[in-house]
Amino acid sequence: MTLDGHRLMIPGPIQLAPDVLEELARPIVPHYGPEWTAFYNELLELLRSVYRTAGPVFTIPGSGSAGLEAAIASSIDVDEWLLVVSNGFFGERIAAIAENLHERTQVLRLPIDQPVDPARVREALSEGEKRFAAVALVHSESSSGLLNPIRDIAPLCREHGALYLVDAISSLGGIELEMDAWEVDVCICASQKCLEGPPGIGLVAVGKRAWERIARKQTRGWYLNLHVWNDFAERWSDWHPYPVTLAVPAFRALRAGVERILKEGLEARIERHQSMASRVRSQLGELGFLPVFSETDASPTVLAFFGTEDVPADDVSDRLRSEHRILIGRGMGEYSGRVFRVGNMGPQASEEEMAPLVEAIRAITMTHTGKGHSG
Repeated sequence: MTLDGHRLMIPGPIQLAPDVLEELARPIVPHYGPEWTAFYNELLELLRSVYRTAGPVFTIPGSGSAGLEAAIASSIDVDEWLLVVSNGFFGERIAAIAENLHERTQVLRLPIDQPVDPARVREALSEGEKRFAAVALVHSESSSGLLNPIRDIAPLCREHGALYLVDAISSLGGIELEMDAWEVDVCICASQKCLEGPPGIGLVAVGKRAWERIARKQTRGWYLNLHVWNDFAERWSDWHPYPVTLAVPAFRALRAGVERILKEGLEARIERHQSMASRVRSQLGELGFLPVFSETDASPTVLAFFGTEDVPADDVSDRLRSEHRILIGRGMGEYSGRVFRVGNMGPQASEEEMAPLVEAIRAITMTHTGKGHSG
């Protein structure tokens, strides 16, 4: 439960497990020195295990958008082209960041109601005389609950010599993702979703082969420049291997969250998220709330449903808050007013947390007659 007594079931930040919360209340210690540096390096190793990569992981105090900006700014020279593939609100977030950094940004906008079609990406990479240095897209589009086939895009990037940047902010730690095996070059995440930490840390993992290429680039900026972060990691490795003051409580809590993931086991954890997602879709479907996407196209970590004629989507979220003290997400972008979204991440992806939500929605529907659907 949150401090004000509401059950937090939004698509992030998630409600934290008690042992993670305890880390936020511990005394502040210096963010440098041999003891803290050892703690920090151990955290990086744990994160590599979740990412399934042997490359460097950079932990930047800031949001997931900070991680996105750092990844884009550090991976592409000013005279290179970037292809952003967008089929949702957060695909447009990548585009906005990229266009503010690079004039040579091209956005491939695809339908928001279906996963990215690899054939369309191939066409964009092949047409004209542009040679793209990188391709960027979202794995789990949390604005709509859509899952993109990131594994199928990687061979196209390799074929065209482009780096592959993936936004895994709402997927890493809850959906299958093997960074190195799938040839994802740069993978961005954030602490407050499936990694079970508090908000405040943007994560950027870079594959070893990709870093060899990125290291040669001349990129601008300082705080969000991975070249600066890597320089400190190498030159100040035994005392202060990062350029800024770290948010000590958030880092401690993130480590506790990541340890929970690895203790459970990634395969078991991914299966738990998928199983709970299927169960909730079935239960709410029986109440008349149609999933926005089919099982094969839907994200297991962000569950999205259309409202009904009797209970519109925004009424579901409003009444859950006022009558049952449960917080969920509303629709975003083109789905605004039509859809409600439920976070199915970490502790949320359990019968203990989902059962009260389903029963509350059942109670809401029982106050109405008729079961017409709207989509």
